[in-house]
Amino acid sequence: MRCPVCDNWLRSEKHQEVEFYICSVCRGIGVSGEQFHALAVKVASEGQVPSSAKLTFEPRKVLRRGADNPVRNCPTCRKPMREFNYAYDSNVFLDRCQQCKGIWLDPNEIIDIAAHIQYNPDVDAVGRAMIKDKSAEENETAWMYMLAGAAVAILRVLIFKR
Repeated sequence: MRCPVCDNWLRSEKHQEVEFYICSVCRGIGVSGEQFHALAVKVASEGQVPSSAKLTFEPRKVLRRGADNPVRNCPTCRKPMREFNYAYDSNVFLDRCQQCKGIWLDPNEIIDIAAHIQYNPDVDAVGRAMIKDKSAEENETAWMYMLAGAAVAILRVLIFKR
């Protein structure tokens, strides 16, 4: 197989039972659609990925990749690949073959994706706090409805007692 970026030969690699192809010149990675998520999860679980906490809480605007990027051909079936934004708002643009579902990652994109999906205790803590606040808010609302119901019941007794 040939690299869709620099047309050099790709070499086969295996990382913890996940098979992929790498270009020794441009360092791009080709992986099957079925193996892609497994590879990203393995990279994220190794703990060598910078924290994504800052990115998680900053508003993101989806950016398009530059027009200077030509359409790339799939290294497996040589059909044109289509660009897509991983997870819709990650701003990590990958190339996917519509025919064989293979995915091409430019250098460091696997690290960006791993940072996007990795477990982050800071993000988890904020999420749990938001859920807790929501529960407290719901409890407060329920308490107010209970008080309103009690007030209506007292008014009924006072009004119909006469």
